[in-house]
Amino acid sequence: MVKLELRELTFSHAPDRPPLFKKLDFCVEPQTCSLLATPLGSGKSTFFKLLCGLYPQFGGQITNGGVFLEGQPLEQIVPFERAKRIGMLFQDPDKRFCMATLDQQLTFVLENLQLPADQITAKKQHILQELELTSLKDRQLSTLSGGQKQQAALACVLATESEIILLDEPFANVDPTSKNKLLKLLLKLKKQGKTFIIADHDPSGYQDLLDFAYRFNADHSRLIKFNLSRSTLASPVPLRWQPLKPGKLTWKQLSLTRSNKLLLKPHDLTLPKGQLGLLSGANGVGKSSLFQALCTLIPYQGNLSYAGQRPPRFFKQRWAKKVGLMLQEATAQFSCATVQEELALVSQNTLAPHYWTKERFFYAKQALGLTELAHHSVYQLSGGQQQKLQFLSVLAMGQPVLLLDEPFANLDQASIQTCLTLLKDSCRAEQTTVLLTSHQRVGITEHLDYELILEEQTLKLGGYQT
Repeated sequence: MVKLELRELTFSHAPDRPPLFKKLDFCVEPQTCSLLATPLGSGKSTFFKLLCGLYPQFGGQITNGGVFLEGQPLEQIVPFERAKRIGMLFQDPDKRFCMATLDQQLTFVLENLQLPADQITAKKQHILQELELTSLKDRQLSTLSGGQKQQAALACVLATESEIILLDEPFANVDPTSKNKLLKLLLKLKKQGKTFIIADHDPSGYQDLLDFAYRFNADHSRLIKFNLSRSTLASPVPLRWQPLKPGKLTWKQLSLTRSNKLLLKPHDLTLPKGQLGLLSGANGVGKSSLFQALCTLIPYQGNLSYAGQRPPRFFKQRWAKKVGLMLQEATAQFSCATVQEELALVSQNTLAPHYWTKERFFYAKQALGLTELAHHSVYQLSGGQQQKLQFLSVLAMGQPVLLLDEPFANLDQASIQTCLTLLKDSCRAEQTTVLLTSHQRVGITEHLDYELILEEQTLKLGGYQT
């Protein structure tokens, strides 16, 4: 059993910045699963990078204490030996990939661990079958959905057979069915002797796997154990849907095909105004593709119109003023270098200045904790902070139709509730059409008015009617 511990560790990101952790002690308990449940920006990802040796080698400085593996300072152990014993899944799965396909990526991982060539093929087949990813092994990683990328990255981590595995928001974009399967696999691996530390803002479904839950104390000098309630660990209840109101975004006989794969059979619908809708479905069924089609970013078949006018009669820029899209990857949507510049650009160009007054915009910035980050680079924010900045930027642009693709991934419950309050207030006041995707349902479904399920190339209403 591998012993990994922090001894009186003091760490800061730069010499002129205050310490993030102060004389922090922590010992990883072997053959257990621990959940790190702390607020956004509290240092979860930094903590993980310290545990696996990426920090301070690639950032920051330790001014006291250190990280020890079997009593040996972690920085004295060569990287490939560390990787055999400590594996890590990054919050952004794309950071894990350097090859074109999952099959090639797994080969790359196993070769770097110096696994004999005659064992690599069998090892790849085993891990792909365990995670039910065989059908994705030759697909271009860049074409996978967010949830599929997350599962592919997890496959690469598990392939190392590290004894201690650190998972940073592993299920952020994974559908509930796949999440439950993966949790069962992690439980199986724990019984075989693996140790897991998981950072996750949505602990639903963890009741069989979890041994301990931790959070940092106020000055980041201790990790405190606490108990999660049964209701927190339970699966969310089905959504109750309201009768759909009239709206302006309409499609008739809309169908969608990508890479010769049919995603949506011909379908008719008008999205309602003044209501919040959820678009759900398994990873890879085409939810993001449908959003892109509704924004006319990719080809589609059938008729799409806003207030009776079809996209060909709009210039691209005019259609973008009607239908706004929040992408899954926050950094792909930023236009400026700092938080202040990004928000100033939105404030100056909002399409709803009567609603997004300076006072309301300032309140939203404060509520989301963005005011104190004004001079930070958007690329140095935590994943959750980037998500909140992106959310406000899209919401405050004020388009009458908003399509939000996984807007709550990487957010804690407090941040989710703040975002939902801002979204509901704007939606009701402006009679905005809002459709969002979210595999995280805890704390969300009770705020929504209806659910559309994309399954077997068909859209249908889900949940049950009130």
